[in-house]
Amino acid sequence: MSTKSVSKVLDKFNKLRIHKWRKSIESLAVELNPIIRGIKNYYCKFWSEHTHYLWWQLNARLLKWVQWEKGLYKKAALRWLRNKYRESPRLFPHWELVYP
Repeated sequence: MSTKSVSKVLDKFNKLRIHKWRKSIESLAVELNPIIRGIKNYYCKFWSEHTHYLWWQLNARLLKWVQWEKGLYKKAALRWLRNKYRESPRLFPHWELVYP
């Protein structure tokens, strides 16, 4: 994945301003999953290792959303997001690539 492609996708994530959405995580997943699947299908068709930075950035934005939505500090928000992953590991398509 080229640097230009990464910056374009990250710019799209920035424009979405995920951390400002006031919704449940399930409805957040419903709106983000088509975008994530499109990126995953296009860039990860043959090899997914080059997109780890991209998924890490998306997870950072999700963590920021948890902090804003739940009013938690970073460690508590990270714990909340990990628990959500344990409850439903297929909530976001990119979680299948990043986590075992």
